[in-house]
Amino acid sequence: MSYQTAAYDDPTDDGQPVVVLVARGSHDVSRLINLLTSGRHPTCEQVALGAHILKQVKRHNGGRAALRLLKAHGGPDLLEPVGEAQP
Repeated sequence: MSYQTAAYDDPTDDGQPVVVLVARGSHDVSRLINLLTSGRHPTCEQVALGAHILKQVKRHNGGRAALRLLKAHGGPDLLEPVGEAQP
């Protein structure tokens, strides 16, 4: 997997640490989504972050392509059928 990361202290929030992770392209996005949404013992933070990113990715055509790629390689089907009601 190929990612860009940056870490810095936020001067507007008493120097709280901030980490930025950038995944580019369908392969890396699909791998990141799979990493966050699966695993033997995911933490509640991991599940919440995975759900948040998945929601964002579903909104974009490139993101939907990444999720189709994930499914094609044996991952879970994380795309809901078009027109399905959201809870």
